[in-house]
Amino acid sequence: MNEDGPRAPRSNEFDELLAQVNGVMREEVRAAPTYGEEWPRIYCLENLENIRVIHVDGRIVSSAAIYPHEVRFGDARLRVGGITGVATDAAYRRRGFGTRVMQACIERMAELGCHLSLLGSGVPSWYRKLGWEYGGVERSYRFSRGNRHLVPTDAGLAMREAEDGDFETLAEIHEARALGGVRSPDLLRSMWGPKPGAAVWVALRDGQVGAYLRVRGTSVTEYGGPAGLVLPMLSRLLAAWDDPSIATSTRSIEERHANVKPTVHASLDAPWRPDDVTEALDALGILRSAGYVRMIRIEKPQALVRAYGRTDLSARADGDRIVVETVNRTLRLSRTDAVKLFFGPERPVTPDVSGLPFVFHVWTADRV
Repeated sequence: MNEDGPRAPRSNEFDELLAQVNGVMREEVRAAPTYGEEWPRIYCLENLENIRVIHVDGRIVSSAAIYPHEVRFGDARLRVGGITGVATDAAYRRRGFGTRVMQACIERMAELGCHLSLLGSGVPSWYRKLGWEYGGVERSYRFSRGNRHLVPTDAGLAMREAEDGDFETLAEIHEARALGGVRSPDLLRSMWGPKPGAAVWVALRDGQVGAYLRVRGTSVTEYGGPAGLVLPMLSRLLAAWDDPSIATSTRSIEERHANVKPTVHASLDAPWRPDDVTEALDALGILRSAGYVRMIRIEKPQALVRAYGRTDLSARADGDRIVVETVNRTLRLSRTDAVKLFFGPERPVTPDVSGLPFVFHVWTADRV
């Protein structure tokens, strides 16, 4: 068995890379092979240097990709490596290929100067062994026929789907809140290009775009702009998604199998840090739930605390531990507990370190 890698794929291996990741991430679960189309800013020739593959006997059998990008949290600016497409062919699993590819990604993120990395997974315990842990907290509001009428309306609201010329303004609205990925208008176009079941809606004020909602199905995954525009937009969408003429007393067998709900069940995702939209929803008593933002791995501890302006803390990696020093304490934490210390919500040490956890949020569009 001849092995080659982990290494970056070459340009003439791009089609093979797409076929391999589609085979594992899509075709293996009987889905269409669209992984590259879903992540065009990652699976492209320009990003090959941030992908790692292993060849066995001349073909790719394991791969993983990094999406390097910038995020802002107030004055803090971080470089983040998003991990996606961790894929090993079924016949080559449990041989350590996935671990080797991920270690190569960790080394590449160090070269890129990433403060931390993010990923989502259905097998979190495997990633914990490599230093990733769930961290950060976000909220999600739930809407149904029982509470949607409480959301403020505006009969005079002008609202339409976003057009290509709107993305300059959408990027400005997002940039003004200084929370989440740093996006150019072109990056937004790539993120929010046409996708089945997804749309971007905008509200107009005096003929100009003043707010937006990004929607997938009946979930609002991102919003921007003042509550006075965001909430009436939400109210109008909730009304459009709910059809009072549909009988709710019974469902067909086919609808039950498909789990089709007879009335609207919608959600709005939001940061944990309050803003005027979440404050208005909280004042209405709209039910909300909390969840983790993502699995996080701290790549450069000292650079991380400096990026948040904390000159009173020092942090360094020491093998599989992270050592954090304050004025009067030294904490020697596992990498996973260090994620909790810096980003919460759980608190791994008592008493807590003042000023932690850091403000942190990544909108769905910035995740991979």
